[in-house]
Amino acid sequence: MNTRNLKCFQTVYEERNLQIAAGKLFLSPQGLSKIIKSLEDECGAALFVRSKEGFVPTESGKVFYEKSKVIVQSLNDMFQSIESIGDKEKRFKVGFAAGTIRAIDIPKVKSFMEENPEILGSWSEYENAKVIDQVLNDEISFGFVVGKPAQSNITATLVQSLDLVVYIHKMHKFWDKNTLEIKELRDENLILMNEKHHLYYDVVNACHMCDFKPHIAATVEEGEAMYKLVENGIGIGISPRFLKDNDNIRAVNLKDAYTWDIYGIYRKDSADKDIAERFLTALKS
Repeated sequence: MNTRNLKCFQTVYEERNLQIAAGKLFLSPQGLSKIIKSLEDECGAALFVRSKEGFVPTESGKVFYEKSKVIVQSLNDMFQSIESIGDKEKRFKVGFAAGTIRAIDIPKVKSFMEENPEILGSWSEYENAKVIDQVLNDEISFGFVVGKPAQSNITATLVQSLDLVVYIHKMHKFWDKNTLEIKELRDENLILMNEKHHLYYDVVNACHMCDFKPHIAATVEEGEAMYKLVENGIGIGISPRFLKDNDNIRAVNLKDAYTWDIYGIYRKDSADKDIAERFLTALKS
């Protein structure tokens, strides 16, 4: 008796119809009928009465159904627990600050993860500060963050550096400009990456340094959404140079803006320091 056969039984029980149940299970009616018969032989009791109305559960069938649900749930819980333990045993975990996945060399990261089974492959993005905290608290072994952390017990290595640009629609007055300064954005409707991204605070602070409060027309999760809003005249977008120019939208460099720098970070006293260093070497190769 296995979980697959129990699932087959449960489907027939719930549908009361062999044809419908077989379709849901991607089995032939004949094959499904053999599975039900083998379960009945194993139990030593009829689980269904075959009639014109379909497969009607016997009293034994009703008991078998309730108990089988408990068994299947217990087995699922067991497999999930084992899988969770297996993940915990993968001691080297990697975290990504929002936006960094777009900028790093994904094939190199993927290849290194596959070549080193002790690494837990996960591609979720978090706020910049959260990734730094996870590294400091030893919850993850390595993080990709925007900007160099100030904490003295973190080793930070520059992995990627991108220019910050302003995405402009062809109907905008800035269309023919080659560069822009932050102060020129004073009266503009700005579209920024949302508060999960380190860039949001960098842009707001840069505007404050130029003595104005930015007018934020929209915040977005990713670049495609920014492109769409710029294209429809909602405002001008500020972002690393992720996306290519087209006939309607072009990127204009910010003259007085710093670059968008991505660092690979790990604790100086990390037990997995050697893996972190090999990881960085692989990314730079």
